[in-house]
Amino acid sequence: MAGNGRRVLRGCVATALVGVIGAGAAACGDDSADAAGGSRTGLTAALGTAPEADAGAVLTYTDVTATRRLVKQDKKLYGGLASYGIPEVQQAQYEKLPLKETHGFDENDVKTSLQIGSDRWRLTGRFDVNAITDGMKKLGYTEGTTDGGVLLKNPNGGQVAVSSSVRSLSMSPDAPPPAFAAPKGSVADDPAHQAVARCIGDSTFYATFYGKGGKSRTPDVTLYAIGATAEADGTSRERLCALTVSPEGAKRTADKLRAVTASDSGKRFEGATVDAGSGGTPMVTMEWANNPQALPGNQNRTMQLPQALMSGR
Repeated sequence: MAGNGRRVLRGCVATALVGVIGAGAAACGDDSADAAGGSRTGLTAALGTAPEADAGAVLTYTDVTATRRLVKQDKKLYGGLASYGIPEVQQAQYEKLPLKETHGFDENDVKTSLQIGSDRWRLTGRFDVNAITDGMKKLGYTEGTTDGGVLLKNPNGGQVAVSSSVRSLSMSPDAPPPAFAAPKGSVADDPAHQAVARCIGDSTFYATFYGKGGKSRTPDVTLYAIGATAEADGTSRERLCALTVSPEGAKRTADKLRAVTASDSGKRFEGATVDAGSGGTPMVTMEWANNPQALPGNQNRTMQLPQALMSGR
């Protein structure tokens, strides 16, 4: 679809996506609605857009609106998150290029980001489909059509799909971009992800789920995540939530986390608290205040706590 034909895409399209973008319920890119017609917000809404097949993938959620505000408020504390979970923003910062001019959008147009694995992203917000299409075509992408939006393909691999409320990206030549609409069955329907998401809290502005049943844990842990929340005064805390398989597994997991705090010469986790939880499959939690030595999102770079959970396999 070219010329005047694609100008109609500025409006909200309620058509379920099929074919290369994937099947899903008609949600018009609105993360507040799930496939069953219920209401989800924040982190839970983002998880509701990832298919069940991605339950084992590392998922990183960024509330871009909240993070932009925090970066402006305290760049020293939050500046490490200033790419906002948007790969093009990070590239533009490195190349010192005006993203809006080259790609037709920038971080100010984005509300949330969900990274799925290492090579797929789904952004929500308000997007000028025509500007993005024109920008990507100038970068060598070819324009195609799909129900509810425009599909842009890189001749060297990778695809971008865009509607007025969702922009999704796949850097893999073998995988389509994440779907615009929430799937009928999503990661948010998985009991383990539900439990860990409740523990992290929908008010988080940044959270990473390290993949259900993945390699980055011992057999004691089904799933864990680390999320950050901020107070009105700009101070923030992070919370690790690990769903364990048994009380004995919870004790071992909590002991590993306590060992990290005890040997923390860099004071990254000064004042941290660890709780082994209760019940048949306890939720182990660890909380600590962010500071110049413990910046929000640092765990994705240092992997200190994930490595602790991997020890003693």
